Amino acid sequence: MEHFNVGIIGSGPAGLSAAFPLQAAGQSVVIVEEYLWGGTCPNYGCDPKKVLLAAVEAKEQAEWMQHTGLIGHNEIDWPALMEHKMAYTDPVPARKIAGLDDAGITHKYGHAYFVDEHTVSTGTETFTADKWIIATGARPARLSVPGDELLHDNEDFLNLPKIPEEVAFIGAGFIAIEFAGIAAAAGAKVHVVAKHDVILREFDQDLTQDLIAQMESKGITFHWNFDTAAVEETADGRFDIVAADGRRVTSDMPFIAAGRAGNTEDLNLDAAGVEVAGNGIKVMADLRTTNPNIFAVGDVAESPVPKLTPTGAYEARYVAGLLTGTEPEEISYPAIPTMVYGSPKLGQVGMSAVEAEAKGMRVNSIDMTPWLAYWRHKEPIAKAKVVLNEKGVIIGATVLSAEADELLNYFTVAINQKQDKWAIKHNLYSYPSIASDMGFFA
Repeated sequence: MEHFNVGIIGSGPAGLSAAFPLQAAGQSVVIVEEYLWGGTCPNYGCDPKKVLLAAVEAKEQAEWMQHTGLIGHNEIDWPALMEHKMAYTDPVPARKIAGLDDAGITHKYGHAYFVDEHTVSTGTETFTADKWIIATGARPARLSVPGDELLHDNEDFLNLPKIPEEVAFIGAGFIAIEFAGIAAAAGAKVHVVAKHDVILREFDQDLTQDLIAQMESKGITFHWNFDTAAVEETADGRFDIVAADGRRVTSDMPFIAAGRAGNTEDLNLDAAGVEVAGNGIKVMADLRTTNPNIFAVGDVAESPVPKLTPTGAYEARYVAGLLTGTEPEEISYPAIPTMVYGSPKLGQVGMSAVEAEAKGMRVNSIDMTPWLAYWRHKEPIAKAKVVLNEKGVIIGATVLSAEADELLNYFTVAINQKQDKWAIKHNLYSYPSIASDMGFFA
């Protein structure tokens, strides 16, 4: 039976971000994967989504500029776009394996489960490790309703050979809003089926109303307070999403986009003394589980931060440093920017405007549409809310625009460096650009 210093279950960004520094520090490492090497993000998550989104962004910018310097009709060639996406995703697993081989990291394929707190089996192989890191990620949450098996998920959407004429997304979070925008730009009639009367509850609700208006202007239909009770196939091969109150939404292809659940089942965690809590594995301030020799990182960990690819990688690097003596006994998180890659994009970092107003802090609400960076593209909407403390230091920001992700990165740096308005105005950026507008926010 092979023995290692550290074993890792899951080869997504979190698992790999722990494996490489541990191996480089002289630890013997084994990593186990049961599906696609590289995990969700590069194979059927954020990376392929952004590849598809590139065509949507180009199409929308061209539409804004119609009769203002551009003429002609733009439409998305979905099969060609999908081929472009596959050119990125298809090589990912082989590339990840090659990286592990180059680093000398042992890798095993199969479903891993604990035999005891130090021993893991794949059914065909068994190996032990002094420490284990669980990085199994998350999967789409399902509905406990009749017909749930008829619903497709994010992986199905990101591999569609052709876009259906009419699609429906059950959910009002990141995935539903992002995929709705992509599908609508590709020519589909789109329905968003929301259980309540809001979308993206974690975000500023003034700006989400602006986002809804923009999505509706693109032909996306929202069905509010729709408590899904069943999914049924119709006589003509289409599908009905049925509400508890009897309403129906019919489409060619319905998708589940109602959140994600940590991959904790079938790991036999009881055998290792690891407890599940909430939507994942219970962890302490140093990301140890209820077994001090086992850690959990990324989407599967019930840590108090957004479940994002950079967050998972950050946690994994922390655990690697903790195990090699270079990190403290408690993880400390920087400001974490959270983005919804919708049409337009919506992002936030630090303290929200709602929380700031409740504490009596200053909130600047700014319409950026007339500014050159946005006006030159004829963006229909570009807004920001910026939170400053009593010393004029930026401590939070929410942005709605096509360039929200870039601008939010500058706000993140300002927050992490505790920059006041004078420090921000003291920076020099290329002009005119998104960055050069930073001085207007302070």
